[in-house]
Amino acid sequence: MFLKIKSPLIGILLVASLFLFSFSCTQTQNSEAKKSTYDKILETKTIRVGYITYPPSFIKDPNNGTLSGIMHDVLVEAGKNLELKIEFTEEVGWGTMVEAVQTGKVDMVCTGLWPSSTRGKFADFTAPIYYSPIRAYVKKGNKKFDGNIAIANSPDVNIATVDGEMTSIIAKFDFQKAKTLALPQNSDVSQVLLNVASGKADITFVESVVANQYLANNPNSIQAVANVAPQRVYPNVMMVPKGDIKFESMLNVAFEELANSGTTDKIITKYEKYPNSFLRKQLPYIVK
Repeated sequence: MFLKIKSPLIGILLVASLFLFSFSCTQTQNSEAKKSTYDKILETKTIRVGYITYPPSFIKDPNNGTLSGIMHDVLVEAGKNLELKIEFTEEVGWGTMVEAVQTGKVDMVCTGLWPSSTRGKFADFTAPIYYSPIRAYVKKGNKKFDGNIAIANSPDVNIATVDGEMTSIIAKFDFQKAKTLALPQNSDVSQVLLNVASGKADITFVESVVANQYLANNPNSIQAVANVAPQRVYPNVMMVPKGDIKFESMLNVAFEELANSGTTDKIITKYEKYPNSFLRKQLPYIVK
């Protein structure tokens, strides 16, 4: 009689044990799934970084693979102060960087990114490290737009652009009446300056650092439109996972510390081949 009663009890206990084991595993998996990037970083003491080669923001030596650049050095210095290892694990592209962060392939993306509404739907960004002015450039000797860039918004003006790039965005929103001479999306941005220098287009809009580099290679070919403000000023930031406030906050505190100590300014100056190519983050005091 005892054996007949025991067998069903064992079955019940076995089923219950399996259920509890399964529930425990599920809870563990859910816990792991909910673990934030910030929590994982504190556990491993390592930040896995994706990067995009975009000098001088982020530089990869084509011969030996050595990494450097403004954003690279700033993040490395921040890692030292945070006592965290910075591991540059994967080179990503402009079209794949958001997915790399979303899927957890990397914890963040390090290069001079410009935040936008489209990108902001899927990722968050750190506070600015420095700023890039976008200025108007014309063929050497052309003074037509000096002091009055608004007259470029005319059907008889041709703007050199790259599809999907900032030149096309500025043309679309600021100069809707003008024509565009568009290059494919994968074109080098410097090609718009070539179209201006050759007279194929009247004007274009690029970063000061891009224009300065082009002028160094092609003297007396282009010039900035005089007596007008930059058409845009973009903050250079790093990309982090959407909603991971603790991680973003940790990085911002570290970056603020570097800015206040003067470290960031020294790093920018180190890579700023042409003076005044970049705008610094203004501190709440003036050094006399």
